Amino acid sequence: MKKTILLFMLIVSFQLSFAQKGSVTGTLLDSLNKKTTLNFATISIFKGADTVLHSYKLSDDKGVFKINNLEIGTRYRLVINAWMYNIHRQEVTLTATQPNLNLGNIYLTEKTNNLNEVVIQSERPPIVVRKDTIEFNAESFKTLPSAVVEDLLKKLPGVSIDGEGGIMVNGKSVSKILVDGKEFFGGDQQIATKNLPANIIDKVQLTDDPEAKRRDPDIVAGNVPQIINLKLKKAIKSGAFGKFYAGGGPNKLYEAGGIMNFFRDTTQVSVLGYGNNANKPGFSIGDVMRIGGFSRSGVNSTMINSDGGFSLNGISFGGAMNGGVQTSSGAGANFNTLTKKGTKINAKYFLGYSKTFSEQSTDVKQNLGEEFLYTQSLSTQNNRNYSHNIGARIEAKLDSLTKLTVEPAVSIGLPKNMGDLNTSSFNTNRDLINDGKNASRLNGRNTDYGLSASLWKDFKKVGRSLNISVNVSQRKNLSDNYNLILSNFYNPNSLVSFDQWRDNDINNFNINLNVNYSEPISKSLSLNIASSSNYIDNENALATFVRNSANQPYDIAVPDQTETVMQSGYKTNNRVSLRWKINKDLNIQPGFVFNTIDLENEFTKHPNFGQHFTFFAPQLTVRYKSLNLSYSPSFREADVRYLQPVTNNTNNLFEQKGNPNLRPSRTHQVNLNLYKYDTQRTLSYNVYLGGSVQNDGVIMERVVFDQNSSTPGKQVTTPVNQDGIWQFHSNGNISKDFKGTRKQFTISAGYWGNYNKSYVIVNGVRSESKLINGGPRIGGRINLNDKFELGETYNFGFNNSYYTDKFYNNLNYYNHGSDTELILRWPKKVVWETNYRWQYNTQSLTGVDNKIAFWNAAVTFLFLKNDRLQLKCSFNDILNTNNRRYVYITENTARDMRVNNIGKHGLFTLTYNIQNFGGKVGGKETLFRF
Repeated sequence: MKKTILLFMLIVSFQLSFAQKGSVTGTLLDSLNKKTTLNFATISIFKGADTVLHSYKLSDDKGVFKINNLEIGTRYRLVINAWMYNIHRQEVTLTATQPNLNLGNIYLTEKTNNLNEVVIQSERPPIVVRKDTIEFNAESFKTLPSAVVEDLLKKLPGVSIDGEGGIMVNGKSVSKILVDGKEFFGGDQQIATKNLPANIIDKVQLTDDPEAKRRDPDIVAGNVPQIINLKLKKAIKSGAFGKFYAGGGPNKLYEAGGIMNFFRDTTQVSVLGYGNNANKPGFSIGDVMRIGGFSRSGVNSTMINSDGGFSLNGISFGGAMNGGVQTSSGAGANFNTLTKKGTKINAKYFLGYSKTFSEQSTDVKQNLGEEFLYTQSLSTQNNRNYSHNIGARIEAKLDSLTKLTVEPAVSIGLPKNMGDLNTSSFNTNRDLINDGKNASRLNGRNTDYGLSASLWKDFKKVGRSLNISVNVSQRKNLSDNYNLILSNFYNPNSLVSFDQWRDNDINNFNINLNVNYSEPISKSLSLNIASSSNYIDNENALATFVRNSANQPYDIAVPDQTETVMQSGYKTNNRVSLRWKINKDLNIQPGFVFNTIDLENEFTKHPNFGQHFTFFAPQLTVRYKSLNLSYSPSFREADVRYLQPVTNNTNNLFEQKGNPNLRPSRTHQVNLNLYKYDTQRTLSYNVYLGGSVQNDGVIMERVVFDQNSSTPGKQVTTPVNQDGIWQFHSNGNISKDFKGTRKQFTISAGYWGNYNKSYVIVNGVRSESKLINGGPRIGGRINLNDKFELGETYNFGFNNSYYTDKFYNNLNYYNHGSDTELILRWPKKVVWETNYRWQYNTQSLTGVDNKIAFWNAAVTFLFLKNDRLQLKCSFNDILNTNNRRYVYITENTARDMRVNNIGKHGLFTLTYNIQNFGGKVGGKETLFRF
């Protein structure tokens, strides 16, 4: 809280420092038609004869401008630029008697010819707004010598960049980045933003995406994606960029890696390799996406944890995903080219390896009427995984209106896991009622084959389009799961032990065909027809064996633990809607959905059954300016893993049964979204409300054996259908930017909230359960000329659960969290940085300290031109917290989970960044000539 108060004081002092100065205001008008206001004109402020830009402002939608924070007694030169008008210059001086000067109406004359006006270089406006283009003069926004385009974009008004490199311009997403009007590195945005030096950029141009307008003529202005075009000071034809790093620390810690990108004209080759035992990714996810080529070749699945570890397409790039300590390595290559006929070709191969040791402690408190069941478990896992990913992408323009894309892919995973699980359960009096040991070993092979193709056809008639896509996939998951189980039950005493092998082979084959057609009926009406058809052929074969009495290999089949499920048939999803454009701000799109399911489920031992269902429901979308409201129904059959009638007994104390009688779920989804960006005030705000009502949803019915049984404390779950499952979520955020040429400040506030209504069934007692959680968050960041940066966020959360049946007690807890980041670039060539994260919650099941703090710090020394060589001395987890903690409520239980981490450690890492443009690529003599 002290940090929050300090941040607030900085905000107030920052604002007061500007309030003590003067201002200039005025209104811009057409000199002939004096009622025509000149909107979004640029007013640049220079000090006297100084050529350095002091400040700037855009006129609002009424032609009015106001420039604050001007010094008293200083002579200023105003340079006013408006599209299609001659430049206006005027000198002003503020006095103590008249600190706030109103220039009244300023009339600009319209240009009389189409010739470009000669602009004095020292007076180039920072912003020029044309009819459909906003143009920034890069030299007006100062950056550090080592800055890249992303650093430049962060300086521009109305531009924001999130932690993963996504760009928003005036509240609109950026769909494409061009360099000198051409795609750079396969159209990958972050290749340009994170690697091109800022000092080679002359102009940054922002325009609407014409393809988005062509595909959806009725799209509202607030939803039109943006295109950024980087105009270079000189053309880039060939070069290379990337980095190499190596480091080490105490306790034999090490990290090393290299990532390079070579390009010439329209061909690029990316290579990377890394390895470390410091529980961290070899590269940031941004490096892999932009330089490693994943964003160009496509990402089908992404997993990211709070400590920076991530996995793309099943390939781990380092950093334990679920806690623990990991050693990881990987290598890969990516090739991209653009042929003379405009065909884009991509090919890639990546190999990943990871070895993770995790130790997880979990405490669970389960409410059972007047009784409680306490469960403690300690799990240790040693997991290894090799993964291969091979893919390609071909994108060809058959003509100016037709585009064909073909993408083959192969993914192979080879997991090998070993673990030990120790579990103990206690009754209300904390008497031990059972305990167990489970030694497990898993060997697997997962192979995915995929081929997708899509044809997009636009027609000469605006608004008419046809999109056809087909996806063929085959997945083979083969696993051998060995379990040596010993379970003890007390009062009465009994013992259960067995040594088993579960051979589970899963083969899934799927063909999906999608057709989407749009036809304009009139200027205000258009018809949209979408149809999707799936052919499914899935097999889940499970065989369980135990050792014989002579302790020989697993050769005795367990009949009730062996079964094969074969599921085949068709599914369709058909949607028809009519879009009615009432006016420029409002359009309504009603329609209906018609779905069918025709599946046959065959078993080797159990009775076969079919699933034949139809589903018909209306749908609606309403868009008014920046407000979007939609209602959409869906219909989905139960996952085949829930249909498998064989009990999963790999943990004898927590068994899960299957249910072949599950019905498809029917869901009705509602979404409300409002996003607004005020260009003049650099103020953005958004509100989202979404929810669903589901019938025949799947919940888990649980049986907990009492002390009168032979297995007290044992739990068995079974999936069952349930109506009336409600899930609603809302979040909102408001942020304000103060961007000057040397000072930047951002403050934001927001909230989040969830409401979930479901049902809990334990020992036959059914109860409606309501889980309500949420809370506010605030944050701010100040940047003083890139010399000093301070960021602070604070969040508060509440978690409450309520039950209608008195058999269950209500649960609740609160949590607080804050994150502080400080960066100091002083003296020159030295960067100090630190991050302090603090967490606190009121839920305590074990007496563990509820306050957890993480503190990291580093100092980096910069060398060579543009700071290409960097020596970073980092100190991580200085307080030696050495674990990660997660507390949450689910059903009738509160869970407290702790996972080990690498703990306090240090690393000294030397990094050499490579940026080379304009020279010949390749060869020993030129590789390091930068």
